[in-house]
Amino acid sequence: MVIELDSQYENRKEVIEDIVNSFINEHSISVSQTAFDNLIIHLSLCVSRELHGTYIPTSESQINHLKEHEYYGISKEIVKALNNKFNITIDENQISYVTMYLANINLLDIDFNCEFDLCDDEMEEIINETIERIQNQLKIDLKENNEFYTGITLHFYPALDRLQNNQQLTNNPLKDQVQSQHETEFKCAEIFNSVVEEHYHKSFNEHELAYIALHFGTALKK
Repeated sequence: MVIELDSQYENRKEVIEDIVNSFINEHSISVSQTAFDNLIIHLSLCVSRELHGTYIPTSESQINHLKEHEYYGISKEIVKALNNKFNITIDENQISYVTMYLANINLLDIDFNCEFDLCDDEMEEIINETIERIQNQLKIDLKENNEFYTGITLHFYPALDRLQNNQQLTNNPLKDQVQSQHETEFKCAEIFNSVVEEHYHKSFNEHELAYIALHFGTALKK
């Protein structure tokens, strides 16, 4: 089941779902339920961070070329609609991320132009190791959930960027609720964190892990 959070967040999430659905239907875009759920989580977190003043811009070196994608214009309209609805300004980089979700493009499929010590092979290795450990420790099989790769990698890259540059989020209002009410999803995030620590000798804090747990919640829904 998708993680249920406080009513304010959930109400905002429903509004975002309606906005995104209107554009998907208008342009007859075929999006799987999992990709749609991950997109809504991503946009809900973007809006929440803007409203709480905790937004950190993502690196754009890997996603600039998505401006040429057929869904980029539609994604731009979605972000514009959210800006108008919530009276915020979402960073333009997020338009590329929305494009990737709509097209179900995996971040691992993109040619990297790294600005720091990160490569797509290592990212893929971390995710595969995480899936293996989750299966061994929690008896949960995510190997056949290909769309999980899309959701987790799209979140993982900017999160890792923050980790590498010592800019982790420290005031996630959802942290306590995710930890106390969604132990399995948070445990998955902790397993993921242990693999990250082995590779980079740094670990995510609990605020970041609560956001990561949301993507496991979407994956475990199936």
